[in-house]
Amino acid sequence: MPTITILTGHDTIHAEAPEGTLLSSVLQAELPTFALPCAGNHTCGKCRVQVSGAALPPDAQELSLLSEKDRQAGVRLACSCRIAGALTVTVQTGGKSKILAWNKTPAFARTETGYGLAVDIGTTTVAMQLFDRATGTVLAEQLAENRQRSHGADVISRIEACKTAGLDTLSRLIRDELEQMARACLDEAGLSAVDEAVVTGNSTMLYLYEGIDPSALAVVPFTMSTFFGGMSRHTLAGAPVYLPRCIGAYVGADIVCSILASDMVHQPGVQLMTDIGTNGEMALHKDGKLLCCATAAGPAFEGAGLSCGMPAAPGAIRTVALTDGKVSYTTVGDQPATGICGSGILDVLRVMLEQETIDDTGYLECEDEAGYTIGDSGVCITQKDVRQIQLAKSAICAGLVTLMQETGVDADTVTQFHIAGGFGSSINYDSAAAIGLFPEALTRKTNFIGNGALGGAAMLLMNRDLRAQSERMAAEATELSLSASQTFMDAYVDCMSFMAF
Repeated sequence: MPTITILTGHDTIHAEAPEGTLLSSVLQAELPTFALPCAGNHTCGKCRVQVSGAALPPDAQELSLLSEKDRQAGVRLACSCRIAGALTVTVQTGGKSKILAWNKTPAFARTETGYGLAVDIGTTTVAMQLFDRATGTVLAEQLAENRQRSHGADVISRIEACKTAGLDTLSRLIRDELEQMARACLDEAGLSAVDEAVVTGNSTMLYLYEGIDPSALAVVPFTMSTFFGGMSRHTLAGAPVYLPRCIGAYVGADIVCSILASDMVHQPGVQLMTDIGTNGEMALHKDGKLLCCATAAGPAFEGAGLSCGMPAAPGAIRTVALTDGKVSYTTVGDQPATGICGSGILDVLRVMLEQETIDDTGYLECEDEAGYTIGDSGVCITQKDVRQIQLAKSAICAGLVTLMQETGVDADTVTQFHIAGGFGSSINYDSAAAIGLFPEALTRKTNFIGNGALGGAAMLLMNRDLRAQSERMAAEATELSLSASQTFMDAYVDCMSFMAF
């Protein structure tokens, strides 16, 4: 069989594969973190690698996603490129993206002793902390990209991948990853074992972790065979694992943990919260009642699906500003610009509105056919990119507006707006409001809690009494189905405009 030489920048891997094999299949087997954002459906053009050697020529669909410069440089799409003989493939790793573990939690009593692991399985990233449960001290920490991303960037892609790659494959990927991270934490802390672990995540991530078929989560009426809120059938580092309760198919245990971390149900007035990721999960608490919803924002805010999009890794444009008519930008790590991440996208759209390069409908008027270039960075924003963000931001804003309208409040009467998640850690709230990501009145009421899911998981790890409380809270919460909400549909159309609300 032909030999495939894989160059990653810090390692050289040799593999063998039959002629005709898709290059993506080899890379998935040898590099578990190799990303296929569209799950290999040949639509996003993001699985770019440099190939030399014997490969079958690209078809028309692959060529449509590659520029002439790409072709001359030997760039291919791994999901389309088939092996014809021995070849060498160079994978640009681009450094590690920024993964958030920091979180803010309210004061709480610690009822447990010994050592434990708190874990947040995100669709894109995974965060783990090892605690001394008696003191609340973090003894070690591991942050990584979710290895399942090789099977798609969002939960729907992962659910579909269970039909092709198999449920066992996706389940094994995340469990093996957590075991390796746990071992690294133990080694760093100089420990041989832990007493318990708490693993949280959205509903799909917990189904995949447990090895339960998630297919019903993707179709109406989005039924759940289990809401969790009990012990896992798996162990982590040999210790029992508690899985927090979910509220619904798209309002998972991660949002329950974030609600705990925000302490919003114990605060006066109207409390609103959102965690913006591949899913936009939201909760509103008023008069002792908790109303929740989720909307599919897609991975655009995390860079996936955009022509120059990338995670918040070195070289990603993270801020953009217009000063005296001149566009300036900063990058992660102050490295030369290679792409743009979510926070930079919000800023550049605000600048484009100020320059009238786009209007409030999102129409891009630009002399350069390639799109709008950010200063001297060489990074371009295309009309398709604008539309991708337009759809995502409209879904988030409409979700928030719907929650408020269903409870008879508006942005002015919200007491506090809690923001969780990595995306919220770096965005300019003024830019977010200027493009209509959320109502402008909320910018004066923000409370960033960091990785609320991880913070809440840590609270459950160190206080057993909170588990019953969180399970009761989740069971009594009301999940609003946005797919059946005319209020949401109307708000979604209204929020499409790039303007402050």
